[in-house]
Amino acid sequence: MVSDFTKNVNTVGFNDTGNWMFAGAEDRVAKIIDWRAGGNLWITRIYQTSSSINTMLLHRNQHEILIGTSKGEVIVWDLRNNAANSICTDGQNEPIHSLSIDQEVTSLAAVNSAGQLIVWSLTGDSAWKPIEKNRQKIHPTYVLKVQFSPDSTLIATGGGDGKFNLLKTADFSLVTTRQGSPSGHHWVWDCAFSADSRFLLTATSDGVARLWNLETGEVPVEYKGHQRAITCMAFRDHSLKSM
Repeated sequence: MVSDFTKNVNTVGFNDTGNWMFAGAEDRVAKIIDWRAGGNLWITRIYQTSSSINTMLLHRNQHEILIGTSKGEVIVWDLRNNAANSICTDGQNEPIHSLSIDQEVTSLAAVNSAGQLIVWSLTGDSAWKPIEKNRQKIHPTYVLKVQFSPDSTLIATGGGDGKFNLLKTADFSLVTTRQGSPSGHHWVWDCAFSADSRFLLTATSDGVARLWNLETGEVPVEYKGHQRAITCMAFRDHSLKSM
């Protein structure tokens, strides 16, 4: 066991070198666990939020972590001094479910239970003081996932309405909306782009992962075998190694 939490752990991740990991839970606690000290596990940082932690994202600078909470907060946690800055998303306290930063590290996106997509501009090598540049309702209900494409031209979102959307980052106009499953009744829980941004992998509550050709809208591959919902996935396109 790496570390004890008193309630469900909702999110985990690793730094680029794999020397430490972060985790956040429903008990409102975020932790940094480091194992570089002679193979022992050390909790080197702890941050207490005011509500359940739904998602966490490590900035490319490796010292800032973005935290999304059930009260609709996006918190920037600076590991260098254990300081934190809360970004107010709205006054409705709609839970944040997913966060994403584009490859150019110029934009931060968040999605919430109200069906909203919020995008901020990032200045310099930091997310400490982002500037909101877009807010729009893109699903009628929960948005569960947001992801920038590797070429930074698209944003994908998956929702509880059984659909996924693609938007242009240039003007946030809608490119396409598609049903995540044949019936359209299954939630789209997760999604990930291929390295060339031409394909999108989706995970839905019908237990199927699908690879979408974004140019044609066709599904050349379906990954079946799960008997229950697929609520998350980890995907790495090996061609990223050459980028």
